[in-house]
Amino acid sequence: MPSVMNRILDLSAAFGLYDRWAKRNLGQVHDTLIELADLHGAEEILDVGCGTGLLSSRLAEAADRIGVRGVDISPRMVKAALNREGTHIPHVEYQVGTVTRLPYSDGQFNVVFSCLLFHLLKGPDKTSALREISRTLKPGGRYVCAEFEKYPGRLFSRKMLEYPGDLIRAAGFRVRTQFRGSSITKRRPIIYRVLTKPA
Repeated sequence: MPSVMNRILDLSAAFGLYDRWAKRNLGQVHDTLIELADLHGAEEILDVGCGTGLLSSRLAEAADRIGVRGVDISPRMVKAALNREGTHIPHVEYQVGTVTRLPYSDGQFNVVFSCLLFHLLKGPDKTSALREISRTLKPGGRYVCAEFEKYPGRLFSRKMLEYPGDLIRAAGFRVRTQFRGSSITKRRPIIYRVLTKPA
C-alpha cells in the first residue's frame, strides 16, 4: 500500500511539481549515477522508482539504443513519464509496479538503478526491495543507487531511517563502490553505491 509520502508524490506528478523539483535538484545526482554505471554493450537496464522518467530517459540516451525499463508505484508518475516520451525516445518502456514485487523475470537485467527510493519504504519493505532487485539482476549484475544518508528523525520512525549496511549483505550483494556525495539539501547528504550480485 502506498505511503503518505507516495501519495504526495503522486499528486505532485499530476500538477508537474515533481518535475520542476527534480530538474532543479537531481541533475548532478543522475550524472553521477550514469557515470558510476559504466554502461557498455548490450545491457538491459531497469530504473526502479522511475518517477516521471527523467533518469530513464537519460539512461536510454547514454546506453545507445539499449532497452530501458522504468517501474514506479505511482500511476500518475508513470503516466507523466509516458507523456514525456511520446516518440522521442522509443527505447524506454514504463509500467506501474512495486519494488517489493517487481514484475520482471529472474536475472533479466544487467544493471538496476534507483534514486532516492529507500526513504519511501517501510522497514520490512527495504529488505524485500533489495532481494527483488537482486533477483532481477543477472549474476555479476550491478545495482547503482543514490540514497539519503540520513532523513529527519522527527518526521519518520527509526525503521524508516534505516538504510541497509546489514540489509545489503542479507540480500547477497557485495559493495563495489560507496561514497558520500554532495547534499541536495542542507540536512540530507547522499550516499552513492554500486553493489554487485555475485557471478
